[in-house]
Amino acid sequence: MDLHLLKLGVACVDCAMAGVSWLILLCTYPDFARWRAEGFAEAHEAYTRRVGWVVGPLLLAQLAGHILSWSRTGEIFGVALVAAAWLLTGLWSVPCHRRLQAEGPSSPALVSLVRSHAWRTAVWTILAAASVRQAAG
Repeated sequence: MDLHLLKLGVACVDCAMAGVSWLILLCTYPDFARWRAEGFAEAHEAYTRRVGWVVGPLLLAQLAGHILSWSRTGEIFGVALVAAAWLLTGLWSVPCHRRLQAEGPSSPALVSLVRSHAWRTAVWTILAAASVRQAAG
């Protein structure tokens, strides 16, 4: 595979992930507070399942792209940021989602979820900017 084409593909995936992340940060998570407590668990579960169909492939493509790019160029910055986003997700955001699922929209976990996602959004935004810069040469 042509290295420039790889870098363009990685930049596209990174920009898509950053865009999805901003949408979730600014629109979806703030709206959770307005969801009714009755039926919240079911609605939240349905949301996480549906958003997984969008985010899951992007996360996997992002990881694969950055690992492949690293193996060809030795540049570790992208892999490090992807790892940081995955760690933030697994260690902070996922537990917040589980607590929110159990406690409902008035849970203090919602504030923590927004905070954790703000950090992830920052990481994905920096990653997208760096990837576009690398792809541009």
